[in-house]
Amino acid sequence: MVKTLVFLYLASESRLAFLEKEVQFHSLPREGEWLKLRNRDKGDYFAFRVQEVTHREGSLPEMMLDVLRSSETEYELFDEQELDEYIASYIAEEWLLKSCKENTRYKNHAHQRAD
Repeated sequence: MVKTLVFLYLASESRLAFLEKEVQFHSLPREGEWLKLRNRDKGDYFAFRVQEVTHREGSLPEMMLDVLRSSETEYELFDEQELDEYIASYIAEEWLLKSCKENTRYKNHAHQRAD
């Protein structure tokens, strides 16, 4: 098993949440591969794309996951209440909420989720 520090971003139209967790994998996922993360409350049906893997000397590998995508150019944004619910559900799975700030990155390349 390979222990990895995983960085997860969830976005709404106005906010970007950054979560972090140590996760174990049978092998280290590579850039471009897809991951499904355990979420007992909301389900684990979302696949997050591995955007970046960084190896640090003397430390765990770090993996950054991309915000949910609907296509190569569009991102899936949660509505505000749904974002809060998903943040809470990942915290229940022992993710740490590191920050939640204004979304200035994904606004122009996104559409609202239609669940």
